[in-house]
Amino acid sequence: MNQEYYLQQLEEELVVALGCTEPVSVAFAAALARKEAGYDEPIESIELQASVSIYKNAMSVFIPGTSDMGAAMAAALGAIGGDPSLNLQVLQNIREEDIVKARNLCAERKVVLDLAPQGTPSLYVNVIVHTQNHTGRATVAWKHDLIMELERDGVMTFLNDTSQVQELTDSITVDDLRDIWDFATTVDIEKLDLIRQAIELNERIAIEGMLNSYGLEVGRSIAKSCHGAKGSSFIEKCTSCNLETDFFPEESCCKVIPKVEGCSLSDYCAAWTAAATDARMVGVSLPVMSNSGSGNQGLTATVPVLSAARYLGSTEEELLRAQTLSHLIAVHVKKSFGRLSPLCGATAAAVGASAGIVLLQGGGIEHVIAAVQNMFGTVTGMICDGAKPGCSLKVSACIYSAVQAVAVAMQGKQIAPTDGVIESDVEETIKNMERISKEGMDNMDELLLNIMLNKKSENT
Repeated sequence: MNQEYYLQQLEEELVVALGCTEPVSVAFAAALARKEAGYDEPIESIELQASVSIYKNAMSVFIPGTSDMGAAMAAALGAIGGDPSLNLQVLQNIREEDIVKARNLCAERKVVLDLAPQGTPSLYVNVIVHTQNHTGRATVAWKHDLIMELERDGVMTFLNDTSQVQELTDSITVDDLRDIWDFATTVDIEKLDLIRQAIELNERIAIEGMLNSYGLEVGRSIAKSCHGAKGSSFIEKCTSCNLETDFFPEESCCKVIPKVEGCSLSDYCAAWTAAATDARMVGVSLPVMSNSGSGNQGLTATVPVLSAARYLGSTEEELLRAQTLSHLIAVHVKKSFGRLSPLCGATAAAVGASAGIVLLQGGGIEHVIAAVQNMFGTVTGMICDGAKPGCSLKVSACIYSAVQAVAVAMQGKQIAPTDGVIESDVEETIKNMERISKEGMDNMDELLLNIMLNKKSENT
């Protein structure tokens, strides 16, 4: 077990992002292309080529800081107001006037969309920005923020070494859950600052989602179902001013202290995680720590483990180790799905969360393996039909399954290898997920995008 290897994996796969990472990847590429074209002249037109999965995940999710959706708007906004130096936080500093200009570009049909050419990676974005006298081009591929090519007026200004670039499945050597367990339970916690940052960022947006009405209000709905119509029991009284409110006090002296009494572990974990997703999917301008290129995966690997630690009264060290286990197993599982996949990424992240909750409950590696097997036997076929506010329901369903899978595993029980996709070796089960994603769902993304683009309106 190589500690430096796993620390490197955390550095590569845990990335801070603002907004859904597919439209943000488009905005990032557009901002790079605009920089190549120069800022002296106004934009005349934008050309976007992107993979099917990019369009699918950009179609129904709100771009951060706006009430707009879609890859065209993401490209326009990135080109007009994006800051490419901020990577996946490229839209952090957009202004209202940038939003208006981007809407006008789209309304005037000056943003032209096309599918990526055959043979390009499953994650591919190519943007060309035209001004009166210049053009800029940028290609991002393989990862949401991995720059492959930059071009100004037809002259290449940057070319990445494609021989070193691979799909997520190939870029990480074969792991084993036991090695990940050994690392998470022995690593010096002083080396886990990235995990601390993930907790801080992802908790902040969970609080925001519980505090305000966003999207379907899945998190708040679960909270209310636990604690009555007001849902007030998710908050303790402020220790400074003794104020108690329905959700969160706004006074600066008050500290948010989530309350656990009267709530099951599964409800508590699902409510907070769904609340974070509620806020993120409607474009709240708060960054999150993503996992394997997805903010929702980052939330699903982080927030339920944090919630379980609070619920169980775990120590800081127990929390940090459980979070590390959750994130690394999420990465390990996600590489079988592929970075962008027809399978819902929240399922992979929730597999990681189940392992983290096992650790918090005092379980061992055998319980982790059992929980992982139980998860694969439960949420195997959940598909990704694009990023959208309804993702909060999928996330909460995955968390409920994770807590249930842990409860069964902690009793020494797991789904038998005679059942479905489950193998006697958990690593073989994970390989089966790769087959399901890549062989069984080869054309699923195209089918889903076609359905999304050709839905009958309510008036027909």
